[in-house]
Amino acid sequence: MGKGLCIKNLDVVEISQMMKTYVAGYPTGYSLCAGQSMFSENYLLHFEEVKDIVPVEYHHHFTDDCKFNGLSGYIPNDYAEHQSNERIVMLLTDEHRQRAFLLLVQESDNSTTIIKDFLST
Repeated sequence: MGKGLCIKNLDVVEISQMMKTYVAGYPTGYSLCAGQSMFSENYLLHFEEVKDIVPVEYHHHFTDDCKFNGLSGYIPNDYAEHQSNERIVMLLTDEHRQRAFLLLVQESDNSTTIIKDFLST
């Protein structure tokens, strides 16, 4: 599948630096210093585990056998617009972390918002 943003051969810090532009607009004032990563965890996920967050119009691109990488990390309270709970930033990529599909934020109430949809590009 050729959809998504090419992140082939990038490490987590480089991917974070690419994503910081999109995250900066979501919690006002969020910034990431050079050399820092916003992602601290990596998960191998099956399509059935992410199907609910992938917009329905893209489901035909994937099968139940598809695997994904999920990168996640916290947006510190300092940038969470004075909210008491941290937000979680997540990036859904293909299994081999060559293409980024969706950049999301999970709120303290567990609602999930797509910040950037790379599948549409």
